[in-house]
Amino acid sequence: MPTSILHGLMAAVAITGQADIGQETYPAAFFAPYAPQNALEMVQRLPGFQPDLGDSGVRGFAEGGGNILIDGARPASKAGGLSSALAAIPVGQVARIEINRGAATASEASGQTVVANIVRLKRRGGLAVNAELSRRGDNVRGKASVIVTRSLGALEIVAKTSFDAPGERSHGTQRTFDLSGRAKEGSALAYAADFPELSQRLNLSSSLAGGEMKVAATLARAQLSEGFSFSDAVQAQSFPKRTARWRGEIGGDWSRPVGAGYGLKLLGFASIIDLDARSWSQIDTGGSVSLTDSFESQATSRETIARVVVAKAAGVLQPEIGAEIAWNSLENRSISSRFGAAPSRSVSAVDVSETRSQAFATLNWRPGPRWTIAAGAAYEASHLQSGDGERDFGFFKPSLTATYRPDDRSNLRLSIRRSVGQLSFGDFAASASLAEGRTNAGNAQLGPDHKTTATLDYERRFSQRGAISLKVAHEWRRDVLEASVLPSGAFGTVNVEQAKVWSVRGNLALPLDRILRNGLLNVKYIRQGARLNDPLTGERRALTSFQPETFEVELRQDLATASWGVDYARGFQRLFWYQDEARVQDHGANLGLYVETRRVRDARITLRLDGLLGTRTTYSRLQYAPSRAGRPIQREVWDIRTPFVATVAVSRNF
Repeated sequence: MPTSILHGLMAAVAITGQADIGQETYPAAFFAPYAPQNALEMVQRLPGFQPDLGDSGVRGFAEGGGNILIDGARPASKAGGLSSALAAIPVGQVARIEINRGAATASEASGQTVVANIVRLKRRGGLAVNAELSRRGDNVRGKASVIVTRSLGALEIVAKTSFDAPGERSHGTQRTFDLSGRAKEGSALAYAADFPELSQRLNLSSSLAGGEMKVAATLARAQLSEGFSFSDAVQAQSFPKRTARWRGEIGGDWSRPVGAGYGLKLLGFASIIDLDARSWSQIDTGGSVSLTDSFESQATSRETIARVVVAKAAGVLQPEIGAEIAWNSLENRSISSRFGAAPSRSVSAVDVSETRSQAFATLNWRPGPRWTIAAGAAYEASHLQSGDGERDFGFFKPSLTATYRPDDRSNLRLSIRRSVGQLSFGDFAASASLAEGRTNAGNAQLGPDHKTTATLDYERRFSQRGAISLKVAHEWRRDVLEASVLPSGAFGTVNVEQAKVWSVRGNLALPLDRILRNGLLNVKYIRQGARLNDPLTGERRALTSFQPETFEVELRQDLATASWGVDYARGFQRLFWYQDEARVQDHGANLGLYVETRRVRDARITLRLDGLLGTRTTYSRLQYAPSRAGRPIQREVWDIRTPFVATVAVSRNF
């Protein structure tokens, strides 16, 4: 057996027999057969663990934080912070990963029943580089990153500079049919997109005033361009869009013990996003180009959070109390113009802000060696202010999780909790999709959606890499956000009183050593359903952007200095309901293949092919007049083809 594989399997022996029956430890040597380059890739190879990288759409700091911690705490960042933070930790900086399969505390991973903790090596410098080049048809794109780690006494520094330039070139047809299915007209369709972004991330950590201080900051600049075009024998119509985006974020936390097994943690966080976008439509008849419509917007959104937590980390009873206050705001200015025989121009200005405060308490109790029970409660009060007036909200958010471990390799968990979604202030402002022919007015009367979720999940681990997990969940949602017609008659977003969502999820990691040395088969399946009463028609339907089914499978083999694999994702369907349209998106199946080697100067070189079956996406758009409360008038079908993509990536840690 290859030495690296042997070391990985020997390291797995350390996983069982922990003093804490609710925790397993995976030393760095366990991941050696996979040749990961950073902590994110290591987490993705944990047996039976499903990474949750967080949800910025959930209110508050902890509730949207995902189920991965770094040195016992989540990074002091929010939108996209967890994924970026893990990718910025080179593999040589990781000592081990701990899995807590009981209930987690509210301050660090609220509502999560399985949590991974990345334990880093202290005061160790290094350099990690990554470069990637992709080709899709005639379109070539790339990305690169450099991570530098350095220690200056007690100060530890991690700096990551990255440039990412994804893009897409697609083509296809647009056809219109009457209600009998007879074709009325058609045109060739083309789509082009370029999304280059340059970002700088800086992490600092050091001892301070008897505790530990951590700071994370990110600054990113992006220039986004995209556009559809439709052409026939008579004319060509195009819909370009240009967006400039600045994104800045800084957060810090300070923690220290305060006696009797308790710890104190203070956290501060602030972010700002500045968007300047312009889209327009134009017609080229061969002899002249005329502008028909344009939409311009300038938006600045801000978020600031302050948080304090006192918690006990060990013992049969582990109480925790804390408080959080947050400020959110949006300033948006937009101009919609129409040109031609009947020109028009409308200007919209939206200023909205919310002040939110929350107090919470949690108690973790271990009544026996195989039981863990976590009960928590929080109350949130918020004050919303906009040009249409002021409103107040209040939400009580209880939670209860019970975990039972029949043996050292099995877990059974029952959880019920209430959560509140983050208000999207973008729905308060006007927006437009010129290519789809839709303009939405803002709705300043929106409130946050909220839900109660009950989950039951079972997990069984076998051998060193094998695991199976099953999860059943049911959600009772209130004030769901859906597209509708506003009282003014304009199109916009409204709150729908209630909805129900259920889901069944299964994951399998099956070692294939008997038939394929060091082979592993990963299978993922999700089936879900939803019901709400349509705000326009009153009919029962699913939620917008709903995907009923997901099926993915991966086969890989990891050898001493090389790996290969093939993955397949079955085609899926996604459902959308807009004010004047019912849309079905059918996405074709995807087949991918990759080969990687580590023979060249300790670098990992990967060749990957995706879309080997041909990527095809169709949008079937049943259109109504004047809205879906009226009658259907025609069906429009967009049939889009995207070439397969070939990617070469090189990464190395020094």
